Amino acid sequence: MCTAMIIDDDVPMLKYLETILNWEELGIEIVASTFSSLKALSLFEELQPDLVITDIGLPQIDGLELAVRFKEKNPDIRVILLTCHEDFYYAKKAIQINVDDYLIKDELTKEQLEESVLKSLEILKESNEFQEALYYQDTIEHNKELLKKSFLKKLADSELDENILSFSRSLGINWRHHDFIVCRLVIDYTSCKNEVLLANLSFLQNQLLSIMERATQDKEEYTILQDENENIFLIYNFKNRLTHNSYKDFQCLLLAIHNEVKQHLSLNVQFFYDRICKVKELGSSVNKLYYRKPISFYEKITHVYIEVPSKGISYNLPKETLLVPFAKDLMNAVQYGNIEDVSKAIQYLEKISQTLILDPVKLKRKCISIVNLVCKNDRAFEQFEVYVENAMTLKQMLHILQLKIQNYMESLQKSRFKQNQGNPKLKEIDQYIIENLSENITSVIMANHLHLNPSYFSRYFKQLTGENFTDYVHRFKMRIATSMLTERFETIEFITYSLGYSDRTYFSKIFKKYTGMSPGEYKRTQKQPLHLGNV
Repeated sequence: MCTAMIIDDDVPMLKYLETILNWEELGIEIVASTFSSLKALSLFEELQPDLVITDIGLPQIDGLELAVRFKEKNPDIRVILLTCHEDFYYAKKAIQINVDDYLIKDELTKEQLEESVLKSLEILKESNEFQEALYYQDTIEHNKELLKKSFLKKLADSELDENILSFSRSLGINWRHHDFIVCRLVIDYTSCKNEVLLANLSFLQNQLLSIMERATQDKEEYTILQDENENIFLIYNFKNRLTHNSYKDFQCLLLAIHNEVKQHLSLNVQFFYDRICKVKELGSSVNKLYYRKPISFYEKITHVYIEVPSKGISYNLPKETLLVPFAKDLMNAVQYGNIEDVSKAIQYLEKISQTLILDPVKLKRKCISIVNLVCKNDRAFEQFEVYVENAMTLKQMLHILQLKIQNYMESLQKSRFKQNQGNPKLKEIDQYIIENLSENITSVIMANHLHLNPSYFSRYFKQLTGENFTDYVHRFKMRIATSMLTERFETIEFITYSLGYSDRTYFSKIFKKYTGMSPGEYKRTQKQPLHLGNV
């Protein structure tokens, strides 16, 4: 309901105006009526009416001046002026200040006033609708990315209908043709540097998004959308013609994006896409890729673009006890800081998953649960669960699991080092190891050096560092070995004897146990030393 205020210094006229019309029936509430122009100003400030009906010939401040002041405070206010006689000056001034009507009191009828009021109401309605439309567009513009995510989910959860199409048009998405190809970009995690994966996933996704936006610039047939986890989808809308190979255009674009990503971000991406579909099938096509349904989980993917098979694959559900050996081996490997045993546990998981063709969705959930248990819900690698859920192949999933475990083990080592950094006994132990690097230092030798009982020293050291003395010495020496391999470029034979190992084979076995790879592999692939804790 609209609100109105009436102003007239003639009290009988004021009463007449209050009752001449059935205001409520017109959808108007009279919130104030006054004979004083000064009072009218304060009432206007307080009540903010939509419509003002005022006499021009008021003492102190006339109706024309009042109208000007009202419009200064609210440009959308509607004003109807009343006067005792027609005057060209008044009429001209009324036009200048854009009032809705100019009525002569002596000739005023109920019909005239009602017509004038209805005219003001119509202007108010149009103005409100315009403001609402502006507000709606402004809201969409400010929340466009969030609304696009909501739109993608609507597409995935239901078939395309007129409501969803209307929603798409409000977001500036105008699909003109009846044929579609839905595609999802997938990062090959095995090609990513560890520091990239451990960093902010959103930052990486934004870089990929920028590359895709550049590649599709001025190509209105392509629509880029993201889900709630920033995964990128590409919808190609085109007219399928026998004389033109639309697939070829599409695949050329994907290849160009792949090459630019590789050049600028030094990682590989693949594109999973569904077969050509019509408008009515678009929701199903989006659904297939949106919910990360297993497509080629156990296959080795070598192509840039992969078409999703039309038929699903039969998987086996992992039994409750099936992954118990994996969980136990992983727990022991982490407890004793043995990276080689972590790799063995991962290899066991890979073997049974491939052999039994385990359901990827259930497998991912169980692996996330086991790794979180082993890592005591450590949140250092915050997006670990998202990476695992997004993994499109077994290799990618295993890569993320191993990275999570190694990252946790490194953080444990750093934490223990910081805790013991100021411990005088540990400083003395480290100094002795450094001075006797070429010797085989046992716990008995160290206990004698510290004038302690060997049994007591073993218990004391395990309590102090969280690992036994032999593991500590090997890890200490492997940190030095990695530095010698990458910074000093020493030969493996020289490092073997410099660090007190009897032969190269034994040294390589110890090196692999604590780094996860042989000295030769490490030298070829690592540009920087592994983080095995600080010396």
